[in-house]
Amino acid sequence: MQKIKGLDTLRAFAVFFVIIEHFGVWFDYTSPSGAFIKDVIIPSGGFGVHLFFVLSGFLITAILLDAKKTNNGKHPVFIIKNFYARRALRIFPIYYLLLALLFLINYPEVRQDIGYYVTYTSNLLMYRTNRWSFLGHTWTLSIEEQFYLLWPWLIIFVKDKYLKYVFAGSLLLGIITTYIGMVVQGHMAPFLVFNSFDAFGLGGLYAWSRADDLRRKNFETSLNVVFVGAFFVYCYWNIAHLYHHAAIALWMGKTVDSVISLWLIVRTTNNKSRLVGKYVLGNRALNYIGKISYGIYLYHYPYILHFCYGVNKYLYDITLPYPALNRTIHDHHVDYWIQVSIMILIAAISYELIEKPILSLKRKFSYEDAVKDVVPVAQVK
Repeated sequence: MQKIKGLDTLRAFAVFFVIIEHFGVWFDYTSPSGAFIKDVIIPSGGFGVHLFFVLSGFLITAILLDAKKTNNGKHPVFIIKNFYARRALRIFPIYYLLLALLFLINYPEVRQDIGYYVTYTSNLLMYRTNRWSFLGHTWTLSIEEQFYLLWPWLIIFVKDKYLKYVFAGSLLLGIITTYIGMVVQGHMAPFLVFNSFDAFGLGGLYAWSRADDLRRKNFETSLNVVFVGAFFVYCYWNIAHLYHHAAIALWMGKTVDSVISLWLIVRTTNNKSRLVGKYVLGNRALNYIGKISYGIYLYHYPYILHFCYGVNKYLYDITLPYPALNRTIHDHHVDYWIQVSIMILIAAISYELIEKPILSLKRKFSYEDAVKDVVPVAQVK
């Protein structure tokens, strides 16, 4: 699959939405106008997560379908083997490195629940306890890993003409299980992998539709219609939240977010505007932040909870001899962007020194090379 730079920009926005959810905003939103911006204009961290899920469904499905087509259905096990190898190189190194560090410094709750984190089942811990933990943001990574265990087998082994039923089933599964979890069982969030299959399935459905021009056109036309309804529902929920009014069918929030996310992905892949392409989707800073977004997401929550206060205190102490500088650095707005910049810097250092060298090994697991090796001699970011 040809790389689409604009998708990195979407990742950048998604991770910013998550940071804002966990770290607050850089302005005072206690005023009506500020509250409107925070609660209505800026998407929630949940929206950012759902955007990541739809992107995963789209990119992984597209890559697997390309590999399946290139190999004419031969040697599917090698495609899947290489898929897992490439995913492991992308995800495991800094995850387990962070986990080891947090274990050593006795970060809250890590040691007592280490089994859940090591096995990428922290979402099951959250589901069992129905509460947020000090490493709670890893529930999304657990869902992604569990999704990987099943999805490649479906895409590779199910015949193309039946895949539409896989995607439709995924959409229904996500909606139904989310309703059961949040309404019937009373869980605070959809923490099980099947709850998010509507997001993954929508992304996969778009990847599948792109294989045929007519199918793609019909899909995008239908999506435009559904998007209008989803957007109005999304605005209604946010405005209801702003004025503390009860809103109906909030359990559908993930599906609504996913429809809007998919619409953004379609607009990105089909962008024809030179200005949008140059200054937004092709913006180098946003592209780079999107490229390192996995690290930003992984590191930001422990940093906010455990290290942010220490950094603030250190900056306060060293600037005490310089009153003007001290006041500037500890201005709320300046402090906010210093902390966000530090989070980005940590992720950038991690990417350049750890992730990037390891990612270069992905060339050893090319889908095309695997086929060549077998016939007597099979990137998601």
